[in-house]
Amino acid sequence: MIEYIIDEEYSGVRVDRYLRKVLKDIKLSELYKMIRKGQIKINKKKIKQDSRLNSGDIIQIYSKINFEYEEKEEAFVSLTEDRKRKLKEIIVFENEEIFVINKEAGDIVHKGSGHDLSLLEEYRAYFKNNKVNFVNRIDKDTSGLVIAAKNIKTARKFAEYIRDNKIEKKYIILVHGYIEEEDFKIESFLKKEGENVVSSEVDKEGYKKSITYFKKIASSKNHTILEADLKTGRTHQLRVQLSEINHPIVGDKKYGLNDGEKRMYLFSYYLNISLENIFIKLDIPKTFKDKLNN
Repeated sequence: MIEYIIDEEYSGVRVDRYLRKVLKDIKLSELYKMIRKGQIKINKKKIKQDSRLNSGDIIQIYSKINFEYEEKEEAFVSLTEDRKRKLKEIIVFENEEIFVINKEAGDIVHKGSGHDLSLLEEYRAYFKNNKVNFVNRIDKDTSGLVIAAKNIKTARKFAEYIRDNKIEKKYIILVHGYIEEEDFKIESFLKKEGENVVSSEVDKEGYKKSITYFKKIASSKNHTILEADLKTGRTHQLRVQLSEINHPIVGDKKYGLNDGEKRMYLFSYYLNISLENIFIKLDIPKTFKDKLNN
């Protein structure tokens, strides 16, 4: 059996389109046949070819087709001593099953879209372990906490935690403008269209309910620092919701203003995984506080 764990990038994508991407050597007609026979399932349940994926879903493939090419061990990338020290430095938690990093803005979690090297390949080389997998991801321009598993069994377990909303995540955000409310909630419906996410105030076909609770941490005349407590984990959820209320994230080139910033001020700073007795809360970066008063 082969398993694939779905991260946020593929949330909302049709399962047949995803499978065509990862199983390039198998004809589409053969994939559809496998789906009809129940040889391909999501979370151990039968599916249709147009079923939509959710972050944390696990695709199981039961088939006599030779998947040997999928099992080949990849060669480890080369790491300089300086890069090894940096990879070690940003690990903020580690045990036998997982490690958690404090990713810098600009680093990518998975290669693709013009990037041939990512943190995934680097950490596989660092640990000399091709079973390392990130179980959540954040955008290239977002910084902060990302969870990685050291084996497939643990990756599967943590993907289920994510799918079942059993991991609490919070973000620190610097936005444009002064926000008066101390606490507020944004509830909207989001849909991924190509490389962008669009929003609706009402439920429509293909849109997913998205809920975030915000708390004001600090403010100035021109900027506000917020804490965001995600109750759903949609692609670009925070970026789109804050843009919709005319308080875009500083440095957000896709949904924000042309403010000339070289980085985006969105920081994943809090993880609570109660089932594993893991709690991590990082300090608010000094750069956020300095920018608040500029």
